[in-house]
Amino acid sequence: MIGASIAGLQTALLLAQGGAEVQLFDANDPTQVKPRTLIATAQLAEALGFLPSEAVINRVGTIEIFSSNRSVKINLPQPDLIVERAKIIPLLAERAAKAGVKIFSRHKFVGFEPDGDGVSVRIQRKQDQQVREFHTRRLIGADGAFSRVAQAAQMDGLPRVPLLQAIVDLPDGYDAGNVRVWFEPDDTPYFYWLIPESAGKAAIGFIAEESHTAKKKLARFLRAHGFRAGEIQAAWIPLSTPAHKPWRKISGCDIFLVGDAAGHVKVTTVGGLVTGLWGARAAAQSILKKVSYEKTLRSLRRELFLHEMIRRVLNRFQAHDYDQLIQAIDASTARILGRHNRDELTLMALKLILTKPRLLGFLRRLFAPAKIAESLPEPEVIQQATPST
Repeated sequence: MIGASIAGLQTALLLAQGGAEVQLFDANDPTQVKPRTLIATAQLAEALGFLPSEAVINRVGTIEIFSSNRSVKINLPQPDLIVERAKIIPLLAERAAKAGVKIFSRHKFVGFEPDGDGVSVRIQRKQDQQVREFHTRRLIGADGAFSRVAQAAQMDGLPRVPLLQAIVDLPDGYDAGNVRVWFEPDDTPYFYWLIPESAGKAAIGFIAEESHTAKKKLARFLRAHGFRAGEIQAAWIPLSTPAHKPWRKISGCDIFLVGDAAGHVKVTTVGGLVTGLWGARAAAQSILKKVSYEKTLRSLRRELFLHEMIRRVLNRFQAHDYDQLIQAIDASTARILGRHNRDELTLMALKLILTKPRLLGFLRRLFAPAKIAESLPEPEVIQQATPST
């Protein structure tokens, strides 16, 4: 296995618990991770199989949504969790090692070659540049948005979008249990967010269409709302596409991708923590139960497909569309949105359609002229250090 990401470590842990022998190689040290704030729904505990209490730094019970002329606040019966990545990765690494996973830090994946019934994988140890090889019939890539495994297996090509955010000081009296979301379609087809880390700090950021104007847009947004940027965090986020298949067989070797490497990201919010863990479970089940990865991934792929359909609609929204959408959220709609989180989109959509059929009117945007291009140019490289939303 290549990559000690959250999804990668969870896959390794589940495989080891199922009796498989697992070697995991990572170019860095999973016990020394840079801080990064992540937000997840309450389904994080179910996806992991336990609640990572040590890594939960805050809980938020409301989400306040703003358009140009309207706003709505949605109560969450089950609070979202604000998680510190620098704590959850070492926690998972410790659990994986105790389960029997052999973790090799500072070992970079170089590539692989067909080798009879399987492939020969080349790994370079950073300490002395020594290259070692091993033969395998199963290779899992969990090495992020720019996965070397995906490139080597010719499974790369997912679109990516730049994410930029700033850590800011919150004003006295700000409710640390409240997330804010602003729809600003002139700046981004996605949204700006404020995610409180504590009573005094928050992350404010957005998903941009292009990297070269992202800093100016974020700076302008911060000034308009009275915030001053501290630490700046940025990354490229892969987007799931229905046509992408994160599996391939080469020379008798099954190659799976999980997490960001697989594009297991909700394109509505561009968050992939819980969906990445679902993909990890699907990969482990495929190997342990000897069934196809395609089969174990079906439910996740259906969920991600629905997110992709909604994203197509939202990409065509203008400011007045968001005003109308928020106006359509009455008390009963807000209760449905609160009870069913963004990791349960299929169930949420069915209930909304049954109880609020007028919302179907927004689907006409599927057939309207696109506001932005269907594909984005490959962006320039920016510093990779960002939360998932």
